[in-house]
Amino acid sequence: MRTMRNTLLLLSAIFVPFLIACTGQIEAREIPTPRAPEPTPQPRALELPSDDASHLAPIEWWYYNGHLRSGSGEEFSFHFVIFQTQSDGSDDSFEFGQAGITDVSSRDHRPIVSDWFASRQSAEDAESENLLGLNLGNFTLDIEADGTHALEASDEDAGTKIHLKTSAPDSALYPAMLHNGIGWMEWPFGWTYYYSYPRMATEGTLIIDGRAIDVVGEVWFDHQWGDFFVVGKPAGWQWFALQFDDGSSMMISEVRGADGDVVAVDGTLIDRRGEQRVLRAYEDGIQLDVLDHWTSPHTGGQYPAEWRLRIESQGVDVRMSPPIADQEVPAMPMGNKAAAYWEGRIDIYDTDTGRDMGVAFAELSGYVDPEPLAWQDAVP
Repeated sequence: MRTMRNTLLLLSAIFVPFLIACTGQIEAREIPTPRAPEPTPQPRALELPSDDASHLAPIEWWYYNGHLRSGSGEEFSFHFVIFQTQSDGSDDSFEFGQAGITDVSSRDHRPIVSDWFASRQSAEDAESENLLGLNLGNFTLDIEADGTHALEASDEDAGTKIHLKTSAPDSALYPAMLHNGIGWMEWPFGWTYYYSYPRMATEGTLIIDGRAIDVVGEVWFDHQWGDFFVVGKPAGWQWFALQFDDGSSMMISEVRGADGDVVAVDGTLIDRRGEQRVLRAYEDGIQLDVLDHWTSPHTGGQYPAEWRLRIESQGVDVRMSPPIADQEVPAMPMGNKAAAYWEGRIDIYDTDTGRDMGVAFAELSGYVDPEPLAWQDAVP
């Protein structure tokens, strides 16, 4: 289960401080009554790749991470995500994107944010037969009917760019991960469809400091949509996408509630034969321990920085740590710093022997204190 990105909190963090700064004062307004939640729907069977398309849900995202290498052996990792939210009572949607490149050899991380906050092309009006076409200026995402994905994010001022295309997932070798067994979950704070393609072959180009680097590698794709809401710190999550050297793949997530206590630990495993298993905290003996922390010089957030993961039913006992400490993703422009999160590459080692076991990505949310609300200092 991955509640991952606190999109609704992020949107309010982006625009509320901006509006207050523009007006200079606050007028008393009636507090609106929130809409009643929609009834929880009965889950349906997913249809892939058709469900890679947009569902115009209250919240939806298309997320990618990957581990890449150049012809000369340089190692890179990246993440790319486009969020989409739907306005209440209409079919209007709102999108924005975030991405980052980690240069493992130079120990450098470069974030990228979208120029626009609404797409000029949607799945509803695209002229092509693609399942999805989103254009946010310096971010584009196209998912074709055959299941191939093309994604691009750039920061021209910094000389940074991600340009990748994936092959269609080979369902025989690497079937889609259907989290909770059916690709649908019901939580105390809402419901969601959620599935992953854990190993999509990719090739393309990275540009770093204006230097073009041809790369190949594997991409992990997450797609999630539904009707749910997650508050900020101390609520949040630790989420991991693990790709083991033996060909198996695993998703593990730990979610904290409003009081900071862990409310859910879930996982999904696809072994090297393509067989899939849902992992449960108690039944499978999942234990995730934080061994070290890193404090961000940008936001003051204190993030986990080393872990030990044990899963008794699978005989798993590994340590995980990032090759680069600072892979924090900043809040969007004009946003509250509490909307920042940590998203980056981590390496996997056998706890007993220290042997390399594979690579992974971690996402850490809910570790940054919110800034004081602007209205508290406003003059009425």
